[in-house]
Amino acid sequence: MYTLIFNGSPRRAGDTSALIQAFCREIQGQVEQIDAYRSTLSPCVDCRRCAGGGGCVINDGMQEIYEKVEKAQVLVLASPLYFSTLTGPLLSLCSRFQALYMARRNQGSGWEQTKGGLVLLTGGGSTKDPSCAFRTSRIILREMGAGEIRQVASIGTDHLPAGEDEEALGQAVAAAREFNTLFA
Repeated sequence: MYTLIFNGSPRRAGDTSALIQAFCREIQGQVEQIDAYRSTLSPCVDCRRCAGGGGCVINDGMQEIYEKVEKAQVLVLASPLYFSTLTGPLLSLCSRFQALYMARRNQGSGWEQTKGGLVLLTGGGSTKDPSCAFRTSRIILREMGAGEIRQVASIGTDHLPAGEDEEALGQAVAAAREFNTLFA
């Protein structure tokens, strides 16, 4: 099994990392993580080349990520909440999945949603409702082929760090175990 994690956190050892680590300790197979904050990938520029069937005009390594997405059985979006949604760098990277959507649409093929998807969110301060970020994440994961999508959130991390949030950590572990059964 191959799991691909898109990490939208600027902090390498922060709350989002705690949930990723709990998941990774349990998931079987190969795991690869793409760090949106340290990525040199450009966002979609809406040039419309992919709408004409020509693929993405930007040649910056995203083509390798498209191949990894196709190969993966499990896809993970992990992010702290910024204004109730995913971080800007993660959204910027994910904007490039427009080319996948257009390729499938141009081929007239149905959406083969055979992959597992997981959303890991953390938030502190005034963040109380992760539903906006969950909705956005589900759309992105479905465009990448995820059908079975699980959601985990550790909210209130300014009072209880995600690494101490037993409920959220348990949910991340449970998602990994479920994917191990579904895709092993």
